[in-house]
Amino acid sequence: MQDEFYMARALKLAQRGRFTTHPNPNVGCVIVNNGDIVGEGYHHRAGEPHAEVHALRMAGAKAKGATAYVTLEPCSHHGRTPPCCDALIAAGVARVVAAMQDPNPQVAGRGLYRLQQAGIAVSHGLMMSEAEALNKGFLKRMRTGFPYLQLKLGASVDGDGQRRKPVD
Repeated sequence: MQDEFYMARALKLAQRGRFTTHPNPNVGCVIVNNGDIVGEGYHHRAGEPHAEVHALRMAGAKAKGATAYVTLEPCSHHGRTPPCCDALIAAGVARVVAAMQDPNPQVAGRGLYRLQQAGIAVSHGLMMSEAEALNKGFLKRMRTGFPYLQLKLGASVDGDGQRRKPVD
């Protein structure tokens, strides 16, 4: 389907922000009008414009009546940047497809609700597992308040743990 194709592109864009967006999530956005990609972007760094803003800037007037594919629900609160859902509404986007809802308590469905209230068709859940895999750390922190940890452990085959002595 077309939706999966464009969401896969948004997920690929989101990967470009890995390791630079903390504490924010990795987000990608693709804007499609009449089957053509007219704008795309990803979140580069915390405090800088979000993926939706980059994509809308690229799309310009072509965003009117278009579909936005976003890997995470557009934000609805004022932080270091203004709400992305307001930018999508102002641009005249007709439809928003989000891979997943934002677990951040400041957003948590409010962005999608605001878009619906503005008359924009909204859906979420498309390729959600891929979007979640991209933001394991962010999701863990938002859902539990604890960081996502990875442990790498090295051990000898025999489990001895002592330094091996050179063979004479």
